Amino acid sequence: MKTKILTLGILALFTFKAFSQTVVELVKDIDPTGNSGPEDFITLNGKMLFVAADDIHGDELWTYDGVSDPILLKDINSSGGSFPKYLTTIGNKLFFSAAEPTNGTELWITDGTSSGTKMLKDINVGTSNSSPSEFIELNGNLLFSAKTAATGEELWISDGTTAGTQLLKDIQTGAISSSISYMYKYNNKVYFRANDGINGSELWVTDGSSSGTKLLKNINEVAANGSEPYLFYEFNGKLYFAANDGLNGIELWVTDGTETGTNLLKDINPSGNSYPADFRSYAGKLYFSANDGTNGFEPWVTDGTSAGTKMLKDIDPTPNSSSYPERFVILNGKLYFQAKDGTHGYELWVTDGTETGTKMVIDINVGPNPGYAYGLISFNNHLYFQASTPSGGWELYESDGTEAGTYVIAPTIAPFSDPCAGSGQFYEYNNALYFAANFNNIGDELYRIVGSTAGVQEQELVAFKAFPNPTTDMLTISTEKDSHFTLYDLTGKALKTVDVIQSTEISISDLNAGIYILRENSSGSHVKIVKE
Repeated sequence: MKTKILTLGILALFTFKAFSQTVVELVKDIDPTGNSGPEDFITLNGKMLFVAADDIHGDELWTYDGVSDPILLKDINSSGGSFPKYLTTIGNKLFFSAAEPTNGTELWITDGTSSGTKMLKDINVGTSNSSPSEFIELNGNLLFSAKTAATGEELWISDGTTAGTQLLKDIQTGAISSSISYMYKYNNKVYFRANDGINGSELWVTDGSSSGTKLLKNINEVAANGSEPYLFYEFNGKLYFAANDGLNGIELWVTDGTETGTNLLKDINPSGNSYPADFRSYAGKLYFSANDGTNGFEPWVTDGTSAGTKMLKDIDPTPNSSSYPERFVILNGKLYFQAKDGTHGYELWVTDGTETGTKMVIDINVGPNPGYAYGLISFNNHLYFQASTPSGGWELYESDGTEAGTYVIAPTIAPFSDPCAGSGQFYEYNNALYFAANFNNIGDELYRIVGSTAGVQEQELVAFKAFPNPTTDMLTISTEKDSHFTLYDLTGKALKTVDVIQSTEISISDLNAGIYILRENSSGSHVKIVKE
């Protein structure tokens, strides 16, 4: 069924650019006295968990079901925040690190209930911290790094029980840490960087057993500090990463999981380091940023062969200058990213995989000033990001990938606007996009984007009348279909909700004069209401 928009009386259902067909709404002002700073969103057993601080507790875990107000899951540290980090779900449990005065920063676990939230193990016994980090799932277990006075920071494993939380391997024996980092799951094994004290920081692999945890390859036999591999990314059945073999500098490497199958793919910068980064697979190829020593940091592409590894386009042709492409995101068959071309600052760019098809989408902050595209994410057939405007402020943008279809959706009339203020994160949960923002100077709080119907073809928009419009007192809502409506102000704050069976009258005499949005919640149909 095609999308239908019906008209009743003099009011048609329409879209206006400030909101598109998208509603931005405050979920809750968690800290009425300051910033709650919600971040590190994750889903567990159908609910969204995140870290935030209210006006009583410091940074703690919160839980939200998408309907009721978010609530504090547990006050782990009653004398201040526990600062939960590295939230990782495995099955119906969530692993994380948290701090409290008695045991320090240790490994915690929760099933999403307050009573089921507890310290799993005091790894570094006493008030000293084990500082667990680098969490990753393997075969239903948690792999992570943690430190003790006896072993330093080493590789640990947990099956979710205290007894099953153990040191997996002391890679650098004694109290010296092996400095584990960049853990990445590939072909049912975990690859990572570690230092055994002999070969320096090199490429290691584990199958989850002590005997199966070993050095995969000593890539750099020249320098004692090792090849320092990083930024692993799987593409077409192989694992790509950056490493320094001591001869060619930091370049693009590839492995099939064997020592002999771990090789330099291409020396992109023969005179130095190419620093490959920001990997993203698209249309059967791998795209990334690299510096060839001549053109600076530009977008590159590879088909997995040395000959098929080449610069996509010199976006900033100024000598010794870089476009610094990053934040690659796919939308509707094209690849979007942030870059600068020497004339314009950092703006939103797009490519179809060809040089001629690589171009700037829009110059948000006109001229050499950067607009940026922070937090770039694809959701509901649109891109969402925060960008810097010519006025110097930050706004929330929605884009269908075209210049005409890129615009501010957060209220431009708000006295203060700073989307993604704390963490720069977007998170999709139950068909809504959640993020931190500071609108109207209430502090960094939890907002969400809901109800975008643009581009959706199997949605029937609900027709209704809202009159008189403008109005000073009463507003009548009439519809042929029983519906639930919400009235929003232009900050996205929900002011009134009403169930309408054929016709219902609501009072808006208590509202200030201005513009409001009346939205039919099931379809996203909405109209602008003027209060005089």
